[in-house]
Amino acid sequence: MELSETPRDISFCGHAILGDGAFVIPDALQDERFCDNPMVAGPPHVRFYAGCPLRGPGGRKLGTLCIIDSKPRAFSDEDVEMLVDLALMVEREFSAIEWATVDELTGLSNRRGFMMLAQHSLQLCTRQNIPAALVFIDLDYLKQVNDQLGHAEGDWVLVTFAQHLMKAFRGSDVVARLGGDEFLVLLTNHSEAAAESAMARLQQALDATNEAEARGYDISFSHGLVEFDPKRHHTIGALISQGDSLMYKTKKARR
Repeated sequence: MELSETPRDISFCGHAILGDGAFVIPDALQDERFCDNPMVAGPPHVRFYAGCPLRGPGGRKLGTLCIIDSKPRAFSDEDVEMLVDLALMVEREFSAIEWATVDELTGLSNRRGFMMLAQHSLQLCTRQNIPAALVFIDLDYLKQVNDQLGHAEGDWVLVTFAQHLMKAFRGSDVVARLGGDEFLVLLTNHSEAAAESAMARLQQALDATNEAEARGYDISFSHGLVEFDPKRHHTIGALISQGDSLMYKTKKARR
C-alpha cells in the first residue's frame, strides 16, 4: 500500500481497537458498516481486513496489528489464532522496550529512555521554534544516608524524590533518573523562569515531606538549569553536559 495513514473516522483499525479480540471483515463490500467506506469504494479498494488490538504494559491499547487485501478472503479459526499469536509477540516487544527504558526502582525513564524521548522533543522544539529547558539534579548526601542508615533507606529517598518530581512537573515533561543520585527533567514549551517556578514547587513539597517524616535528615538537592538554544545545543548530550556543569557549580557554592 502507498498509504502511510488514514483518517481514524474511516479506518478499519478504529473499529478493531475497540474490541478485545480479532476483528475480521471477509468482504467489505458485503458489510453494511464498510461498503460505502472511501477506502472500499476507491483506492486502495479494501475487501478483506483482519485486525487485532495491541496493548502496551499496563493494558493500554496502542494500536492494531492488521492484514489487508484487495480481494475477499476466508479467515479460519486457525488463522485468527495465528494473528493473535503474532499480536502477542509484538506486545512482548513493547514490554521489552519499556523495561529497557524505565528505571526499575523509581519508575521514571532511565538514561536510555531519556535520551530517546528528549532528542525527539528537542527536534520538535527546533522545528516549531518552541522554548525548552533542562534541569540537571543531584541529590545531596545520598551516600551518607546509604552508609549510615542502609541502602533500603537510600532507596526510600530515591523513590520519594521521584514521586515529588512527577507531581512537580507536567505529564509532557520528560523526567528521568540518570543513574545513582542524578535526575534529569526536560521541560518543553517552558521558559527558564517557568522552569525555576517548577523547581520552587518541588522544593516546597520536599520541605513539607521532610518536616512530616522527621527521619533525622532532610532530602535536599542541587540543580543546574539550562535554557535550550538550538544554535549551541545541537544534541541532548550538549544540553546535559552544560546542566551538569552548572549543577556542580551550585553544589560547590552551597558547600
